[in-house]
Amino acid sequence: MKKKILIAAGGSGGHLLPAQQLALLLKSDSEILFAGLYLSKSPFFQREGFDFQEISSAPLSNLLRFCFRGAKGFFQSLKLILSFKPDIVVGFGSYHSFPVLAAAALLKKKIVLYEANCILGKVNRLFSPFAEKIAYQFPIPGKNGVKFTPVPFFPWILSPKKYSRDEAIRAYGLDSSRPICLVFGGSQGASFLNQAAPEALAGCQAIHFTGREETAEIVRKDYQKLGIKAAVKGFETDMAKAYAAADFALCRSGAGTTAELIRHRMPAVLVPFPQAAEDHQSANARYFCEIAKGGLWLRQSEQERLQSSIEECKNRLGELRESLQSFNQNKGTGRDLADLVRETI
Repeated sequence: MKKKILIAAGGSGGHLLPAQQLALLLKSDSEILFAGLYLSKSPFFQREGFDFQEISSAPLSNLLRFCFRGAKGFFQSLKLILSFKPDIVVGFGSYHSFPVLAAAALLKKKIVLYEANCILGKVNRLFSPFAEKIAYQFPIPGKNGVKFTPVPFFPWILSPKKYSRDEAIRAYGLDSSRPICLVFGGSQGASFLNQAAPEALAGCQAIHFTGREETAEIVRKDYQKLGIKAAVKGFETDMAKAYAAADFALCRSGAGTTAELIRHRMPAVLVPFPQAAEDHQSANARYFCEIAKGGLWLRQSEQERLQSSIEECKNRLGELRESLQSFNQNKGTGRDLADLVRETI
């Protein structure tokens, strides 16, 4: 009989993409159900591939809405768990998972948490005493012991298609005569990078994903005005092609982005999102630059350093690639998250 697994996830691609990859790794021998807010509308959720249930929730920063919507979501989650009867609940952080994890804890269901960032998030911190295991990809300061288990850097399922550099460059309509910078702001884009990148990339070509199709044409014109050859799109579903074509990246430092850069040995200039909860993107950037030694980072308020940082990254590409190669070889892979979930049931 297949085991039943309830996955609590929602929000940005940084939460939903790893949750969906876990589901794909588990689906051969498990019955999977997703629970979270706005799954019916999220552009990052593959509704045709997974069963799901909408659960009300709200950010902890708005106490009134959190209490009202969280209470509604809590009772929805109780009903869902009592009817679905999961063998285990896997939480991927953010306020979207709060009501489900609260109900799971009350009903004494087994819980596994996944923390993508270098800092344990508020919801994962709150439910860590109730968890059997807490999986992480970046070391979390002060958090160790039998509960905490390292897993490989995301993505866990790589694109089956392998691109040669020349093939990928041609696919974007670029050429190998000048360095190519991959610009993106994570799953939701970044207005700062959309505005700042064209001016800062003199002498380069660009592959730029703006996060929204409606902004792509504006950014495309900015590159054209500056005489910079660029392939500009709202979103890219085949990131393997983009990584194959690029020499280096300019991006935010969300957990998924930082992990992908390491896995693809991609040197980068990182500009953490300044409003990220508990400044976790800066912690991710420090890990990438100081531990993996894969590039440089600067705060958004230091925009005057952006062009010089890009130049420095370009001049150090060989060194940075070697550092990322060595880091990947020495770190080890960690436990497979799907196997960890199966063993915890």
